[in-house]
Amino acid sequence: MDCDVPRIRQPRPDASEDVYSDLYSTFSQVTSTTANDIEQLPYPLTFRNAVIFAGATVGGLLFGYDTGIISGVLLMLNPADLSLSVVTDFDKELITSVTCLGSFFGSLLAFSIADRYGRRLTLALCSAVFIVAALWMALATTLSLLVTGRLLVGVAVGVAAQCIPVYLSEISPASTRGTVLALNCLAITGGQLISYVVSMLVQETKHAWRYLFGLAALPAIFFLLLLDFIPESPRWLISHGDYAGALDSLKVIYPLAPMQLVSLKLKWLILDINKLRKYQDEEDLPLARSQSISRYLGFTQPEEVHAGSEEVSTETKPRHRMEARAKRALFVGCTLMFFQQASGINAFMYYAPVIFAQIEVQNPLASAMIIAATNFLFTLVALRFVDRVGRRYMLLSTIWIMTVGLLLSSVGFDEDNTKLILVAFLIFVGGYASAMGTIPWSSVEFLPLNRRSFGGACISCTNWLTNTLVSVSYLSIGKKVGMANTMLIFALFTALNWIFVYYYYPEVKGLTLEEVGKVFENGIDVSYVYRNYH
Repeated sequence: MDCDVPRIRQPRPDASEDVYSDLYSTFSQVTSTTANDIEQLPYPLTFRNAVIFAGATVGGLLFGYDTGIISGVLLMLNPADLSLSVVTDFDKELITSVTCLGSFFGSLLAFSIADRYGRRLTLALCSAVFIVAALWMALATTLSLLVTGRLLVGVAVGVAAQCIPVYLSEISPASTRGTVLALNCLAITGGQLISYVVSMLVQETKHAWRYLFGLAALPAIFFLLLLDFIPESPRWLISHGDYAGALDSLKVIYPLAPMQLVSLKLKWLILDINKLRKYQDEEDLPLARSQSISRYLGFTQPEEVHAGSEEVSTETKPRHRMEARAKRALFVGCTLMFFQQASGINAFMYYAPVIFAQIEVQNPLASAMIIAATNFLFTLVALRFVDRVGRRYMLLSTIWIMTVGLLLSSVGFDEDNTKLILVAFLIFVGGYASAMGTIPWSSVEFLPLNRRSFGGACISCTNWLTNTLVSVSYLSIGKKVGMANTMLIFALFTALNWIFVYYYYPEVKGLTLEEVGKVFENGIDVSYVYRNYH
């Protein structure tokens, strides 16, 4: 790792704001002049960083576990445990879908908390709700109490779904951001797989479903124990004027980087976040509010530090109207997330054991666990290649595989061919997990800082609203029009998804969060990266 601080080209005194763009392009991670850019240097994994990423993705693990566990619960639930004579299909849909509804409201709640109190505290509150909800569900004695507990855990899932991608996008280097965001999806699919494994292990135990719910409290407790080791997002700290905290956070995130590069990164983040487009030279920027930080940033006179420091950035100041580029970014992120759920993936994950039981598979849980394992293993494909080949290419290369899997499953249901149905599901899930399972959650990277938490909530709400509609109607629609036709409906959505990605989803591989906005400045430039840097 080179310890020299890269030189910055000095703008002309009369430079317009276009010079800012030219200056910033020097530090774009995809240019040839970024050998010493801290976001482009090799990012060694240390024990501390491993703890940060593992801790941050615990919420994803709980997300996956609490959404996946319902498959085993529906098979093991004894009506008498809830003072019922029978558990109807509607009861099953209600118990399943109410979590999605809670997640919708949790996502709405999360963005204001995350913006006001920070990403770290929001995740801590989320873990506390997970603990309460897990115990509530485990002790439920009526349907209404169980549904309430499922609604409560849904709120926690929604907070995690909104906040974790935002947090991970803000603490990860540009060169590995896709991989880091995919880690959260790996945790989600891992949580789903664990839920099936645990269901298999305890299925013969009396009141097994209570243990399944109660075990969800353990990862949440683990996160709270790790909280002291997890730093706040430096971008959030800067947006709230805590430059000293941001510097400390950057030092934790880049523990092996030289101090010069960490300081330079802090300077650039402040510059980007405050949108200071016009200045005379790099040592005359009103960026810091404390003399201690000014020393790290290279300021020499206190007057220079405080001059204009009360000028509040438009990037951090709330606005009533969303800027056009943020609207475009939000459109892409929400639409892609809609297609993720409209493909029917969570209907398969929630109801796989029920489906296999209906077609008389000998061990429905074992078959469902194979699907969950496929989902987990192919998420590793996304983890391995998302930063190497890019998001857009991976989507275009895998969505059509999902369509093939759904068409084959339609044939399988039409011919009552159990083996073909299982193989078709595996093809579909493998194609889904390789890209669509992870990349839609990465869409928070499209949004500017002042809209990232709100946009993350919108993207997450799109997920949960669509998820709720699919999960609450899947069994009923399947009975009314037949499973074969239901698969054809899902296949139609995946075909439309491919068309949408081709025309509207841009590649952002290698761009810093601050540079991604250029892609949406004049429409949606799907080829921005390829045209400018390749």
